[in-house]
Amino acid sequence: MVELDYYKLLEVEKSADQKTIKRAYRKLAMQYHPDRNQGDSEAEEKFKAINEAYEVLSDDEKRRLYDRYGKEGLKRSGYQGFSGADDIMDIFEDLFGGFGGFGGSSRKRRQPTDSYPLDMELQMEVSFKEAVFGTKKEVEYSYKIPCDDCGSTGAKDGELKRCTQCNGQGQVFMRQGFMTFSQTCPKCHGSGQEVSQKCPTCDGNGYKQVDEKFEVDIPEGIDSKQ
Repeated sequence: MVELDYYKLLEVEKSADQKTIKRAYRKLAMQYHPDRNQGDSEAEEKFKAINEAYEVLSDDEKRRLYDRYGKEGLKRSGYQGFSGADDIMDIFEDLFGGFGGFGGSSRKRRQPTDSYPLDMELQMEVSFKEAVFGTKKEVEYSYKIPCDDCGSTGAKDGELKRCTQCNGQGQVFMRQGFMTFSQTCPKCHGSGQEVSQKCPTCDGNGYKQVDEKFEVDIPEGIDSKQ
């Protein structure tokens, strides 16, 4: 496994100042945020990686150690990286303060139910005649709601156990010579916990899918993107 370069992850030069680093992180964090890429494991891993990179490069002391000794130097100084998804969301919420509907207005630990935003945007195509004279359209859509029986954990009665692969750390480590590399645990995806038994209500998904439809009034003279 090749160790990822924090500067390349944030797409900045090694000489970048804090303002540039923060601006680059903001752009990438919004692009790869889990709520915008639900079900995309690659985007999730990218989001975790850029948050770790920002947490180091935004701290002058950690950045100095990283520039001189790499990640090994950080570990020897006591830095162990993120312990799980909660730490990542803390970094994100510290900077954005709930910006863009991600998280609450105050800093808090990310909850499983935060994965299902209440706001939704739908696009619709209408003919020229319909746009000129107006019409009514029936819209069908689906959305996810947290499973109440398991508390959105996917586990029967919400009971989770410590991940057996990473022993609850959320990361697995590999040693190669004098270098030690870490990566997000592939079994628990960084949470440090795993499901003992699947929730029978949601089949271990942690959510239920709801299908609904409603009628929309298209006013006369509507234009594109309105």
